[in-house]
Amino acid sequence: MENKKEKEEMSERMPKEEISDASKKSALSESYDEVKWEKLQKSPASAMDKGKEMGVPQEELDRFAQDVIARETENKDYGFVYRFRKGMKIGTEEEIRAVGEKAYQFLFENGNFGTAMRIAEDMYGKDSEEWKRANEANKAEQKKTEEKGKRKEERMEDEEQELEVSISKDATFADLFNAIDAIEEDEEFHFDEELWDNFDSEVVEEILAFQDTQASKAATTKVVDFFKERGYSQSDVSAFLPIKFKRERKSK
Repeated sequence: MENKKEKEEMSERMPKEEISDASKKSALSESYDEVKWEKLQKSPASAMDKGKEMGVPQEELDRFAQDVIARETENKDYGFVYRFRKGMKIGTEEEIRAVGEKAYQFLFENGNFGTAMRIAEDMYGKDSEEWKRANEANKAEQKKTEEKGKRKEERMEDEEQELEVSISKDATFADLFNAIDAIEEDEEFHFDEELWDNFDSEVVEEILAFQDTQASKAATTKVVDFFKERGYSQSDVSAFLPIKFKRERKSK
């Protein structure tokens, strides 16, 4: 009777244990938010630690790490591969160091001296020849970039200065329009916009009429006299419009 009772108890326990094992496996597979984990993978550097915190299985973390290393190695982002492997402690010290050496050499040869410096400091220290070499190259590159920037600024300043209309103090509006046409052959010169931005509409319309209905008057109306009659001095004209008046030569 006792044996029969034990057998019955065992038969009752077996399904429960199997159910328990199944529920544990189910809980393991559902113990982390897969959608959230997928989003985290967009930032590999932080995904590993956050994945561990949220319960991602080690097998999945290892697979993800190897995919990242393979992808970035193919992209030749050796600096990232070195930092990633070192930070996550993926591989032996010798393997990680070999990756770092490859990253340093690749970055230096491709002119990425700043990143090469950081890797050299991490691997060899600031007293190393590798760091000093990258540091000197980085300084030279920065100096070259600064000089290039200065030349570009000077070129832009020269271009801005060239976009002034240079006319004599006795120039007529016909002379002014001819000078503007000469510039507009090569450059965009928005003279009309400057007029509208700085003068009353009546003044602007009078000037624009010299190009159209009163074109004959443009040859006899002096620019300085026109503005003077309307309350604007020669210096006002130069201040409000891209017009530079030539200096008169002094007679000997």
